[in-house]
Amino acid sequence: MKNLLLAILAFLLSCCFIFLLVLVTNQQALAKVHETISSYSETNKAIQSKTKDNNAHSDAKGEKKKEKPYNAKNHVPIASSATHHLKDKTSGETNLPQFTAALSKAQTIVNDDNHSENKYNDYGIDRTCQGAFYYVFTFKNQKKPNTYYRVTVDQNNHARIFDNSYRVQDNPDLNKPRISPHESEVIAQKYAKDALGNYATLKQVQASKQGMSYTFYNSTANKEYKVTVNKVGDVIRQPALNK
Repeated sequence: MKNLLLAILAFLLSCCFIFLLVLVTNQQALAKVHETISSYSETNKAIQSKTKDNNAHSDAKGEKKKEKPYNAKNHVPIASSATHHLKDKTSGETNLPQFTAALSKAQTIVNDDNHSENKYNDYGIDRTCQGAFYYVFTFKNQKKPNTYYRVTVDQNNHARIFDNSYRVQDNPDLNKPRISPHESEVIAQKYAKDALGNYATLKQVQASKQGMSYTFYNSTANKEYKVTVNKVGDVIRQPALNK
């Protein structure tokens, strides 16, 4: 009888041990399943977040490409006629600020200058001898009739007034050439040397509607001088990043 009770007790203990072993094994399995699910969830969240960021970046780039520069209605071609005409591909590689942001910066600086609302006229894009692009914006000077502000905005969205009283020369006789290309260059050279010194070097020559446009550069002072000599020999200083 005693042996029978011991056998029954041993059997019961074995059953309890097996039950506990199964329970522990199941808990470990459940923990692994839970860990796997948690890991998958975190990975999925990370993928979704990255996808969202990429989509936002793509949308921002798309938005930047969609923004088209514009001139005012019935504008007087000032900046647009005196700067380089850039193709769409080149224009997209200028690293310039968004057009509206640059225009707003230029508008603010001219309005603060004469405490008036100066109407936007037109824009152009030019570049230095080192290849740095910049905007040129023009605005009607509300305080000086028939004159215009000319403002540059660089790649850092820094605006600077180049002049505040540019006057358009609308005399039809100015379209009739009265000087030779050689005389035009001599005049430009003189003004460049006055502005930059004897180390002024001619870097670029370009024909424009106004006449011949010249870009001079002094590498020692790291300064540029841009000037247009019209067809009758008058000199028109053009905006540059340095004064």
